[in-house]
Order: sequence, then C-alpha cells, then structure tokens
Amino acid sequence: MINFNYVQIFLLLFKQFTPNSVMISGEQSWILMGKTAQLIIVLVIAVLGYGAWQYQDRLPFLGASTDAPAAKTRPQRPQSVIVSAVVNRPLPRNITAVGTARANESVVITSKVTGKINRLNFSEGQKVDAGKLLVQLDDTELRANLNESEATRDNAQKLYDRALKLYETRNVAKAQVDLLYSELLAAEAAVAADQARINDYRIVAPFSGILGFREVSVGSLVQPGVTITTLDDMDTIKVDFDLPENRVADVRPGQNFKAQSVAYPDRVFDGTVQTVSTRVSDVTRSIRVRGAVPNEDALLKPGMFLSVELQVSVDENALMVPEEAVVLTISGPLVYAVRDGKAMRTPIKLGRRINGFAEIIDGLDEGDQVIVEGLQKVKDGAPVDVSQAVQTSEAS
Repeated sequence: MINFNYVQIFLLLFKQFTPNSVMISGEQSWILMGKTAQLIIVLVIAVLGYGAWQYQDRLPFLGASTDAPAAKTRPQRPQSVIVSAVVNRPLPRNITAVGTARANESVVITSKVTGKINRLNFSEGQKVDAGKLLVQLDDTELRANLNESEATRDNAQKLYDRALKLYETRNVAKAQVDLLYSELLAAEAAVAADQARINDYRIVAPFSGILGFREVSVGSLVQPGVTITTLDDMDTIKVDFDLPENRVADVRPGQNFKAQSVAYPDRVFDGTVQTVSTRVSDVTRSIRVRGAVPNEDALLKPGMFLSVELQVSVDENALMVPEEAVVLTISGPLVYAVRDGKAMRTPIKLGRRINGFAEIIDGLDEGDQVIVEGLQKVKDGAPVDVSQAVQTSEAS
C-alpha cells in the first residue's frame, strides 16, 4: 500500500493553489493553474518513485527473484595435451667468463743503434723462423774497425808465439811472455767488441712467427725505439680471463675450457688452463686466469674478444624437463603435472638451463609427467587427455 502521508500533503497543496482560494483575474488564473499543474506532476512522479523503491522486491520487472530452475552445467571435456617425463641427466656445471686473446710471443722489432737501412729482408705477413735476418743497417765503418782489430790481434798472436819459443830456450824472461799474452788477450777482446757492434747493425727475428706491417723503407735513418715491424707467434694463443674470487677453488691448471669468437660463431676452440694468478685483485675482487688454445690455422688473432666456458664439475643426477613445460608467473615458475588424468598446477624451483632443458631443484620427482604442448588450454584441476608422450631428449 502507498504511504498516505504523501497523499495528504498533496491535497493540502492542491487546496492552497486552487483558484477559489484567492481573488485573481482571468489571465493570472491561467498562469497560476499552469504552475499548479507542474507541481502536481512533480509530486505524482515523486510518489510513484518512492512506491516503486519501497516495493521493488514485489515487482518482477525491477529485479524480483524468479523461481525458474537453474540450468544444468555441462561436464568439462578433457583437453588433448602432449607430455614429457622428468628424467635424470648428467648436467655439467660450468663457469662463463669474457676473455682476451693474446699471442704466445709478441714483440715490436726495433733497432738498438742509430743507422741507415741498407736492406730490408722480409715481406709483410711473412712467416719467419728464429734467427732470420730482417734488416741490415749500414756497418761499413764498423767493418773497417773490425779489420784493424783483427790485424792487431794477429800481430799480438805472432809476438806471443815467438816469445813462447824463446822462453823455452831461456832467451826471454817470463815477465815478457806474460806481457805479450795479456796484449794478445786485449787484441782478441777488441775484435769481439767490434764484432758485437756489427751484430747490432743486423736485426734478426728473435723467435718464429708472423711479421706485421713494415713501417720503414730502405735508406731510412732509424733510431732506438722506432718501430720497424711486429712479430707474433700465433701457433698457440693465450687467453686471459677473470673469475670472481668465490670461484678460486673451482679452477686449477690443467682444466679444459671452450672458447668462442663472434668472428666464428659455429666454431668452438678447445683450450687448457695454464696458470692461475697468485693474487686476487683488491679492486675488482677477481682472479686472473690464463689458458692456451692451439691455433695452427691462425684463425684467432691477438686482441680478439672470446667467450670462455670452463667446466668445473658434472652433476650426474640432475632432474631435467624441457623448457617448453616451464610457465613463468609473477609468483614464480611452475609446470602443469598430469596426475590421475588431471592437470595439476605445480610450483617448482628452477636451476640452470642448457640446450633447451631446465633443471628442477624442487617440486617434481623423477618420472613425473609434465605438459609440454597444450598449456594454453588447460587449467588447474582440469581433466586432460594425453595424446602423446615424448622422450625428454626429443622435447627440445
């Protein structure tokens, strides 16, 4: 029922604004009746609105509940999925680092003395053996001095030999023989000194290797420190790389490592650790390691950037699943394991990833089946139909 308090208010207002209540003219009566009609309409709408709000639970078109029976839900159909088993596989534990290639031996060829170049006996990029003459400087004056020293030595030798024979017949004093012998030794030393100075004018390869660019020409006047060319022994390449100090116990001489260069992305170079530094840097808290890589084909060049992977151990019983089975979420990684024909959301703890496989540290056991294909269609607890079970080695 409608609340009659509002009706009584409406009647009082109506009597107050009717034409009989006040003496007014005809034109004013029309205006007053127009305002009265508007007020009546507003009050009627207000009363109807209040009534609808008060009794809305009894009006079906305003949301009253119906007694229609609930529709029956259809049973959920199993989704077709492909699974893979969790297996034990050997997993190498490796350390990765960034290395720099260096020549086994490297030197800048320069002169010990100032002189003019008479002959250049090499070509750029030539492979030379140790002791090969590379540059001949002008040694004309030195050879003249050597000839003079040799003549003085020969004369001193003759005088000493004659005095020695006379000493045997007691025709010369022992002191005289000793004096001549000392003069002979001095003459021989002078010859050796002149020969050494001449050798300084011959620049030879200190070791076998490959020559670099030629920086001088015949007739050039070179001084000590002026670069003539470079020589690098690249049959073996040294690789220097740094490891954090917490890896000191994991590296030792004799360990094998693999190196790769961006210049040869499909080539892996095998190397061996030669030396581990005796000191840890107090600035970077890292230790320097030096390895050696055979380089008979001369593919690696000194200064090249290398990626180094050092194997420190092998975990023989690592639980592995294909990476396709791992779902990354905000709360952490998980997989959908198939148990009793249902997809079960299973949180896991991941280890390392290698060659398309992920290591499972916690959350699964060997032999568990995980979904690798069809993950987009399944939900936690939903029934699944295993259409195919692939081997772990094939899941990559």
